[in-house]
Amino acid sequence: MLRLAGAVLLAAGPALIGFHAASRLARRPRLLRELIAALEQMEREISFRLTPLPELFLRLSGEYSGPVGVLFACCARSMDDLGQRSLSQIWRQALNEASLDLEGRGRRALEELGEVLGRYDGEGLLGALRQACGELTAAAEEAERERERKGRMDQVLGLTAGALLVILLI
Repeated sequence: MLRLAGAVLLAAGPALIGFHAASRLARRPRLLRELIAALEQMEREISFRLTPLPELFLRLSGEYSGPVGVLFACCARSMDDLGQRSLSQIWRQALNEASLDLEGRGRRALEELGEVLGRYDGEGLLGALRQACGELTAAAEEAERERERKGRMDQVLGLTAGALLVILLI
């Protein structure tokens, strides 16, 4: 009985690692889509209501949860430092604090957007928001393809590694 319990625990470890890796791959497209929705809302607020960025960051931090909400909450919280630091520095710090788990194209698009925030007029900012949304959409499609390709493989590899360990040690 003790041997069976050990075998189950031994098989469960790698299986959980595989399922966790697949879960991480599934989380990235959702996060990117949520970021796209937030940036589109930002674009509408700036375009139609001329909402100031501090107020907009505060509003978005309340409407979004998880890392996206944290991103805007960090920006809203740091707006008091605006005279001492630039808006791009505040945005970059918020990107690091929000732990968005982005890489490559998506991360680069958000960093480039931060360079534009507070530096240009409304039209320049709207153009940057549209460009960032386009890049994030492409990154979301890429992440979805990666999830489909690698997600199942991670699960199967975890289960297989666990089974192999059990076979080797029994």
